[in-house]
Amino acid sequence: MKLMELWRWRYRDMQTGQICRTPFQLTAAQAALQLAEAERIPGSMRMIRVEDDFVDTLPAVFSPPAHA
Repeated sequence: MKLMELWRWRYRDMQTGQICRTPFQLTAAQAALQLAEAERIPGSMRMIRVEDDFVDTLPAVFSPPAHA
């Protein structure tokens, strides 16, 4: 088993210019891909244990390839 750090993130909405917060927790890698210039919200970290052979089950995993 391994530990995974999850955080809530603060980011600026590019359309409105407002500072927003994620309603859910993301890893640093997920935040870097999805949110421009995201910052961790202090005190929001959650450590979870996942199996070493953990499989990503996000909706994109089961979607057909875009070129098909």
